[in-house]
Amino acid sequence: MNSITIGQKIRQLRLRERKNQGYCAKILGLSTPAFSKIEAGITDINIARLVQISELFGVTPASFFDSSEETGSELNRQRELVNELQAKLINCLEGKMCGKEK
Repeated sequence: MNSITIGQKIRQLRLRERKNQGYCAKILGLSTPAFSKIEAGITDINIARLVQISELFGVTPASFFDSSEETGSELNRQRELVNELQAKLINCLEGKMCGKEK
């Protein structure tokens, strides 16, 4: 079984968001070496720090323990798609633009 650590997930999220370690460290109030050690799994983090990191990347703390590969960016993309489809459905139900132009 291919197991991924919390630090590895943090690194994946950071790279997907195209942020560098220095930027993330500054936002979190850490030194760049301290943030690097978190990603490398050298330093354990507490729940409060995990919440901060999850907020930085727009994911839930639980996502670091989930085996799925969905991240904040993917979830945001899916939410946008659902909102778009929902708006189309509402317009259709209201008789507007339901594939038939009046």
